[in-house]
Amino acid sequence: MTEQGYPPRQPDRSGRPGRTRVPPEPRTNGWQMLDAFDGPADPEAESPPWAIPGGIEPIKPARRTTRSAPPPEPPQEDIVPEQPARSVRRPGRSRAAATRRRRSRRRLLTWGVVAIVVVVLAGVSYFISRPGPQLHPYVTALQKGEYGSVPDACAILSTAALTEFLGGKPSNGVQSAAGGGKSDCTYQFDAKPTFRVLELTITAYLPSLIAPGNGSATSYAIYTFGQTKAELVQPPKHTPEPPAKISPAGGIGNESFGALQVYHVGSVQDRISVLARWHNVLIDASIWATVGSGFGPVSIPQLESYVQQVTRTTLKAVKAERPVTS
Repeated sequence: MTEQGYPPRQPDRSGRPGRTRVPPEPRTNGWQMLDAFDGPADPEAESPPWAIPGGIEPIKPARRTTRSAPPPEPPQEDIVPEQPARSVRRPGRSRAAATRRRRSRRRLLTWGVVAIVVVVLAGVSYFISRPGPQLHPYVTALQKGEYGSVPDACAILSTAALTEFLGGKPSNGVQSAAGGGKSDCTYQFDAKPTFRVLELTITAYLPSLIAPGNGSATSYAIYTFGQTKAELVQPPKHTPEPPAKISPAGGIGNESFGALQVYHVGSVQDRISVLARWHNVLIDASIWATVGSGFGPVSIPQLESYVQQVTRTTLKAVKAERPVTS
């Protein structure tokens, strides 16, 4: 019986066509390919793995480390500057916030334009509607040429003048106001066929808000002069005053006029008056004469002449007073 082992190696056949058998190169890792006809080189060498009882444990191949080649550098002319990274916004919130910001800017712009227009219109309206400079500013004190006091009305006319004007020796004068800026006096003569009454009032007006213009004392006197004349021409309703007939007074003072009123109360009462103004002073003189019941007759032109004389004499006494000099 033949001993088990490798089969005998056949001799090479030189005449067999084909390629020449070249023994393979031994491998340095993993399994080595053993020739079936090669015997062990070393009798003490280890048995092949497959001959070990219990199985064959595979040998893991060694892990090769791969080195990646560095990427080629791009040419200088093709280098594109890196763009800054854009922040990623949430589509919903960012779009709504942008819309709100746009609306807010539009509102601010709109209200800003409206405010500017309002301010411009207000400024234009102010400059258009503002009053011009007052030529006569309001005053609160007496001005140059005005009077702060008036003479005593009962001390102006002499006894001879009163006797002539009243048609006889009058009674003593009766005063109801004297001193300061006003004085008045009343004289009377009652002896048939004459009954006459002389009234004289002198008033120096002060600055007042009632007066138009600059509110000075003279303006107040001018205002009162006009009001008195208007009330004589057209007396208030429900009063016994009859309308007056206005006539010139001979140019006494700055301005003057004469007035004739006829009262019918039992007997006829004629009243002849003269009102004159000098700066801020008004002179009001009048003579009453009764016609009827044993009194009369009365000459209207003569009475008008008497009243004008009283007014002129009183004006001289007013001018004798010391006016304001500054």
